Amino acid sequence: MADGKWIPGLTPSMPVTEAAKTVLTARFAVVNHFLPLAAEKPDEDVEYVHQLRVGTRRAAAALRVFADALPRKHLKPTKQTLRTIRRAAGDARDWDVFLIGLPTAKPLATETAKPALDFLLGYAFGERAAAQVRLAETASEVGSLFAEQSEDLPTRVHKPQGNPSPANFGELAGQNLGMLFREFTTEVEANPTEPQALHALRITGKRLRYAIEIFADCFPPVLKEKVYPLVERVQELLGEVQDATVGMNRLTGIRDRMQAVMPTQLPRVRKGIDGLTKALAAKIPAGKKAFTAWRKEWLETMKALKLEVLKAAITV
Repeated sequence: MADGKWIPGLTPSMPVTEAAKTVLTARFAVVNHFLPLAAEKPDEDVEYVHQLRVGTRRAAAALRVFADALPRKHLKPTKQTLRTIRRAAGDARDWDVFLIGLPTAKPLATETAKPALDFLLGYAFGERAAAQVRLAETASEVGSLFAEQSEDLPTRVHKPQGNPSPANFGELAGQNLGMLFREFTTEVEANPTEPQALHALRITGKRLRYAIEIFADCFPPVLKEKVYPLVERVQELLGEVQDATVGMNRLTGIRDRMQAVMPTQLPRVRKGIDGLTKALAAKIPAGKKAFTAWRKEWLETMKALKLEVLKAAITV
């Protein structure tokens, strides 16, 4: 099954209710497809967990987009179920990323660092196994519930009750993307440098990216062909900064825990752990430098685009 990034059949003139049913059905299908695979067959393909996590994010984005066309009584519990699944998948995915990076980490490639590599592999494997148990339990507890919610909610779509209420899908697209481009570009113009601020920008970028995936067919090809790849690229850049920051904190926590529980063993692994921590720290300034170059390209692209929605969105 494809990841469901792009949704065929959407047009600017179609009613919001029809678009909502199409989008929600497509987004929910991805979650329902990957949840049992991630819960029951994670060793078959590491992408199952990754696609489940991304699928829940895209589904949540669709719920935000069409919130005014959905009954709150049914919208809220569906969002809560998705959040539960996303957190379980996210925990497992984070340890997958950590594990995948260990064997190729240069600070752990030397003979003196081998004890640290062995220790970290064992530690991470244990944490990943525990995360898998939680993911499987989550699938067992809410999998059937989400299947019911995902079948029921699209049938309850009604005319949007926002003020102003969009006349069609294209008007809804203009309202949503105008707001998101304005918010995202304002944060870019602020030129964030600290990891926390960069992570906040990355979250805003995710919202913009998932909205573009829904509304792309309402605009000229430049949105999908030029703007979207730029948003994807900064997500990757900032993701590397965030992964490095999280990895550093995780290693510090492991080292401190080891110091408290088995201090006599810490000297055997400390050199490797400290070396890996230092290597991760070096990725942060490199990521910031790459972001600076990307920022210039983004602002120049926004200035040059002729789409009215984009021009309006970057006007402060």
